[in-house]
Formats: sequence, structure tokens, C-alpha cells
Amino acid sequence: MKEIDRLASRLLVLAPTGRVLMLHLAPSFRDPFWVTPGGGLDEGESFEDAALRELHEEVGRDDLPLGPCIAQRDVEFTWEDWLVRQHERTFLVTALGEFEALVLHPDEEPIVGTTWFSADELRALVEDVYPDGLVALVDEAVRGRFPDGSVASARED
Repeated sequence: MKEIDRLASRLLVLAPTGRVLMLHLAPSFRDPFWVTPGGGLDEGESFEDAALRELHEEVGRDDLPLGPCIAQRDVEFTWEDWLVRQHERTFLVTALGEFEALVLHPDEEPIVGTTWFSADELRALVEDVYPDGLVALVDEAVRGRFPDGSVASARED
């Protein structure tokens, strides 16, 4: 198995309803799952720059301000025949309301849909939800516990 170390930015896109935007992925090599928008940093990109690029590419929005980094974690997972060791930061993006996300390059990724979920709706999902600890992070963000510029560790549910 090939191994890769990578840096990634994730987005917690939060509506005033307390619901978060999730992407539904259905890769050919594993069961479908739900994940927050985000992805790996391109060469020379900062975490913030990558977060803004992913907001554009996976959500279709350039008009939402990037908020603070509210979590960071190290995770290891397999993707096809790769073992990926990833350090990621999650940024809060506050939306004025729920909207229909537009994935700009759906052919390049196994994204098959987007949906807004509350923390309770995330808890009820049968399919896997990533990142681990997301429900607790949503609960914290809904309570407004992350002031601008803060960095907190995501907890496991």
C-alpha cells in the first residue's frame, strides 16, 4: 500500500438554524459516507487559502467569509490503495441561511449530493459521518463557544 502525508482544510458551514452542510460521497471502492466540505492543500497554499478554494469548489460560494479555525486533528485513513496520514484544520463558515450547494467539479470526485443536517440528524444517520467528533463540534459551534481566532480540539462523540 502506498503512503502519503498531507495537510487538509475542512469547513463547518453553519446556518442560523444550527444545521451544517454535508457532502454525500459514494466512491466505487467503499460504502457511501457523509463528510464536511474540504480537501488537501495545494503546493504553496495556506490552510486558509485551501479552505476558501474548497468553499468555492465544493460549495459553490465565494461570498461567505472564512471564520476561525475551530478544530484540528491528525487522522489516518485509506483511500483506494493509499494509506493517508492527514493533519487537518476545520474552519467555521457562518451562512445567513441554508442554500443549495453547487459542486463545481462533480466528475472529479465521488460527491453525489449535499444536505443540511442538525446535530440530532447527524446522530441518527446510519452511514458513516466524518470527521470523527463532528456532532460534538456542531454542538459547540451552535452554542457559539468558538470566538474569532480560537483553536479547539475536536472531541470524539
